Amino acid sequence: MLALPRTIRIAMLNADTPVPNVAAKRGSYGNIFHDLLVAAASRVAPHITIESEDFDVVRGEYPRSPSDFDNILVTGSASSSYDDNQWIHKLDAYLLDVYQNFPQVRLFGSCFGHQIICQSILRDCGAYVAKNPQGWEIGVHEIKVSPAYRKACYDQPSLRLQFIHSDNVNIPSPENLPSSWITMGSTDECAVQGVYEPGRVLTFQGHFEFDRFINSETLKTFGAKWNAEILQSALDNTDREDDSEVAADMVVRFMVEGRQAVEGIGGLMTPPL
Repeated sequence: MLALPRTIRIAMLNADTPVPNVAAKRGSYGNIFHDLLVAAASRVAPHITIESEDFDVVRGEYPRSPSDFDNILVTGSASSSYDDNQWIHKLDAYLLDVYQNFPQVRLFGSCFGHQIICQSILRDCGAYVAKNPQGWEIGVHEIKVSPAYRKACYDQPSLRLQFIHSDNVNIPSPENLPSSWITMGSTDECAVQGVYEPGRVLTFQGHFEFDRFINSETLKTFGAKWNAEILQSALDNTDREDDSEVAADMVVRFMVEGRQAVEGIGGLMTPPL
């Protein structure tokens, strides 16, 4: 049976602006995500149309109603989810409200977005965000994909993504999570590389939306006062192959999985249509 045409609407909650060189060439983080997800949809669900609208949550911009969108995407940020800032407190409360009261709306978060979604929704399970005592995780790293995530979503042992973060999500024990939730995988520097609840939540600590240019330009700003050798080593680590297209495909599959109006798409690992 042929798949029915469908428009997927995404509210891009921009929690920061890209560094100047990136913003000049690529626009907002929401713009960057939009372009990658449109490309991913053309690969895995070509009958799907991706529409998005940007909201600057740092300035207090939010959708009129979460129900105006199918998906809410929270970008990365130079801020920490535990910072005592009004806009962060508001975003934390907003995400919990969406999760509890708008079950048809799905949530995706990258880096800071991953962290604040976990902090907001899984707080009662003991989840919290804190500085990583090992310091920064920068450049391309290989995630060891968890057995549960391999079975549910991505049947490969590893996934390579770009990183630039020094905060980690901490979950005391996987048994603390609700039974419908699974963790995505881990690296040596970060035990929780993402979480997944079918049809509701997907997060990545890594940046599939960052390529060599974006991550290196971001790093030059973040590491402007670092030791020159340390900075160069970090820059060299961004110049490696990654699996950003695979991750983008997974996000699109998550956004459409199980939606009755979209026939022919199952879980995240359904073969391309």
